[in-house]
Amino acid sequence: MISGENELSEKIYTLSLLQQDYIAKRLKGIHLNVLQAKSLNYVSANSGTIQKELANYLGKQNATVTNILKELEKKQLIYREIPKDNERQKKIFLTTEGKDLVVEVQRAFHDLNKEMERVLSGKERAQLVAGLKKLIEDFV
Repeated sequence: MISGENELSEKIYTLSLLQQDYIAKRLKGIHLNVLQAKSLNYVSANSGTIQKELANYLGKQNATVTNILKELEKKQLIYREIPKDNERQKKIFLTTEGKDLVVEVQRAFHDLNKEMERVLSGKERAQLVAGLKKLIEDFV
């Protein structure tokens, strides 16, 4: 038996791995990795964002985000524009293909959520969400 395998943190970690595996499999079908998908989703919700904001959201270094954006541009899912008022910061937008793919990305996350909710009653979901919110707030 693994030490601590019945502890809450171990259960949360295991659930996280299962979620990541589910999402990775779904995204593989649309030729994206998790960071690319999260980037597209963020740009969809924050059209015209800049790289620094995306890096903060992803919790990644600028160099890593640069590589993600280059790949998304190569796939013609995003484009960057230089605004007239600030030539140092490029604004990021989705292409039509990027917008279409975001729908697939969001569907994958929606389906994951539905799979998880299916197992729990409404009361259990509410208690779990409340408990997780409490834990998150304590760490912030």
